[in-house]
Amino acid sequence: MLSGELATADLVLAAMALPLLVASLVGVVFAVQFGVAMGAGSVPAGGTLGYALFYDPPASE
Repeated sequence: MLSGELATADLVLAAMALPLLVASLVGVVFAVQFGVAMGAGSVPAGGTLGYALFYDPPASE
């Protein structure tokens, strides 16, 4: 898989990082406690992890 194409696992990893990135930006820019923002961002990130592990696990090729 060195051709430069994105696999589904790559997109899932990006989808897990995106809510945490947004939460960290919200915690820094707005008057929200950083821990509360990160806790709220971890909910969709954790849901994405559960989806990746249990609903649509990676298949060996």
